[in-house]
Order: sequence, then structure tokens, then C-alpha cells
Amino acid sequence: MKILFPAAFVAQKVLLAMSFWYHRVVTPRSRRDSIDWVVGPVELASMVHQIALSLPRSVSVAFLGSRYYSYSYDYSPPQKMGKRMRLWHKLVFGPLLLGRLMVEARGFLYVGANGFLLHNVDQRDFEFRFLKRRGRRIGVYWCGSEIRSPKLMHELEQRMGLPNVFTYMGQVSARFETPAHEAVLRKRADSANRYADVMFDVPTDQTSYLVGHREPFFYFLAPSQFVDDTRKFDDLSRIVITHASTSPIIKGTQLVRAAIAKLVDEGYDFEYVELIRTDSATVAEQLARSHIALNQFYGFSTTVFGAEALAARCAVLSSADGTIETNLAPGANDASLVTKHWQVYDNLKSLLDHPDRIEPLATAGQDWARRYSSTENAGALLTGILDSVLGGNYRREERALLTPEQLFTVTPDGNPSTKEPTT
Repeated sequence: MKILFPAAFVAQKVLLAMSFWYHRVVTPRSRRDSIDWVVGPVELASMVHQIALSLPRSVSVAFLGSRYYSYSYDYSPPQKMGKRMRLWHKLVFGPLLLGRLMVEARGFLYVGANGFLLHNVDQRDFEFRFLKRRGRRIGVYWCGSEIRSPKLMHELEQRMGLPNVFTYMGQVSARFETPAHEAVLRKRADSANRYADVMFDVPTDQTSYLVGHREPFFYFLAPSQFVDDTRKFDDLSRIVITHASTSPIIKGTQLVRAAIAKLVDEGYDFEYVELIRTDSATVAEQLARSHIALNQFYGFSTTVFGAEALAARCAVLSSADGTIETNLAPGANDASLVTKHWQVYDNLKSLLDHPDRIEPLATAGQDWARRYSSTENAGALLTGILDSVLGGNYRREERALLTPEQLFTVTPDGNPSTKEPTT
């Protein structure tokens, strides 16, 4: 099938041009530019859903959803459609939908590396160029290993003397360590560097070939994800510890298991729950009753699970570190217990030995998440940045000079402000 992709890509280009010019003629003026941002086109860790929910006048597109989350989107294929049919759906519907939305939308916010067309042919270069030449704004929300360079991450490890999420990636899948994969990542970054008006990233944790300023990576947790009930802390006689991961090796699940085994051997009595590749509803239910959550221990930034655990009022252990990943929100190192890969046992033991520290840490973490990772507050930050992009007054060079405190405090027009986010 892959050998047919170049020919199919040519056909997609024709369909895109036909769709754009057709809809430019037939679309009523009232619908033209009626959408600010199209968010998609493939779901990654719930971010398409989170972003679209937080952005006024946006629509969501997900040619492929996530098996861990059950969300609906403005445009998506039927859930029961098979893999082969989904491919054909994207081959035909992708360019037709993009052409239509280009007439209705002013900007396109791409989550991850996917495109409406066959992005692997040219890493979205043609797609981005087609949008830019017709006056459409482009944003890219980078989510992880779709942009990380294994080569550069290994060089980072050598400079820091500290393992990171790519230290063991080659053992998960050998293709990540190939020159061909590295070339794809370089080309992918080149396309974004050339055409994107704004990008969102964690530049150290996702070390790549991207250049220039990138905005912080925001999470947008809904009010329902914040657990206000504190009764679980009334009885700490048997502490509940939860670890969840969709990528166990690179997140450090082996470190967690070793720490748990040693604590059990030493006679500590607690409940340990491990959720591997588990749906989000089950994870949320478990976090609501958990006292401690064990996140990842090789990465330098917050993950979706980490953000959800903070919102659920759990004391979180994580290797996320604001002194390393400077695109984290202010106070990140006070919101969770910074735990390097060799500290999982010691830090967990410390909380078990001093259970009075658990609730204060959980409360501080939830306050931080509400302040910087809620639909209300982070949504306002994102909207302000993207409004400035649409308005033509976004200045990447000026944004690069702002402090983290200023980057996380912004008015709707994208200018720095001293206004405090609501909590």
C-alpha cells in the first residue's frame, strides 16, 4: 500500500485544490472565516479534545481518536470503521474537508505530526504551503516523540549525565534509532520552522530540530477533573499508591516496581495499583481515591497523567523539573515531589514514613494545576496567544524575551500582564 502513497498524494493535491475553489464559490459570506481555529487532525493524549474545548470559535477534527479516551469531535469517521477503511476515508475525505475548512477557518492548529493529507510523503510541506499562500495561519502543538530527535536526546543525556525518555526508546522500537527516522524528524521540523506562525512545545524534554521560540505546552483540565472532596485523607492507615503509563519502559515503570517490591519486603503496608494502557475513565476513578500518584521518572515535563493526578488531589512523584525544562509553569517544583530515576524508592519511603506531608503536597499540586492547567485559566492563555496570531501582532522574538511568569500570565490580546489567574 505504501508504494502507492506518492500517486495517492498527487490525487489528494488535486482534490484539495478542487475542494477549496468549489467551497470558495458556494460558501455563503456569513460562513467564511466564521471559525477561528481548526484543531486536529488526529487525537494525541486527549489534547485535540482539550484544546478545542478551551478555544472559542473552534472546531475539532480527529481522523483517528485515542483508545484511552472516549470523546466526540466535530469531524471524525464512524467509530466502528476498520483501519483500512479509515485510511481510504482520510485519502479522500482529508483533502475535501481541508479545502472546505480553509474557506471557513482563519487558522489551523495541528496537534502532533499528522496532516489532512498524507503527511509522511513530505512532512506536511505542501499542506502548510497551500494554507500559507491562501492567508491561513498555522500553529503546531508538539506532544512528544513525534518531534524528539533520538540523536539530539542522546547528546543531551551525555551533556547532562542524566537519562531521559529516549535513553531506552531504541529497546522499545529499533526504528527510532535509524538514520531514516532521524531524517524524517529533521524534515518534519524544517517544514514547521518554515511555515508555522506559532508552536507549543517543551523544548528540552522534546529536544528536536525546531528553532526559535516555542510557547509553553498547556494542559486544559475540565472542572470535573478537579477533586474537591478531601475525605480520602481522613484515614491514612493504608495509603493508596497509583502508577499509570501507556509507555512503561520509557516512563520508568520498572523503577516503580523495584521500589514497591523493596518497600513491601521491608514490611510497609499500602495498596499499590498499576494501570498499564488503561482507559481514562478507569484512571480518573482510581486517582480520585489515591493518596499518592507515581508519574514518569525519565522525562523533564508534566504528562497528561501527571496533570490529571494533580487535579485529582494526589501527592505526585515525578521527574518533571522546572530547572531543566524552563517552559514549565512557575512553581512546578513545588507542585510535585521532584524525583529522579534513582530516587523513586527514597522519596516514596519518605512520604510513607511521614504521611502528614501527603495532603499538603496534594493540595499544593492541585492549586498549581488549577492555576496553570485548567480549561478556564490555561484556555485564556492559549486564546490570547492565538488571537494575537490571527490579529497579526504576535511577535515570536519578543515573546522569547519574556520570563516564565510572564508567559503564563497573558491578556486575551496576547500581551504580557500582571493580572493573576483565577483559582
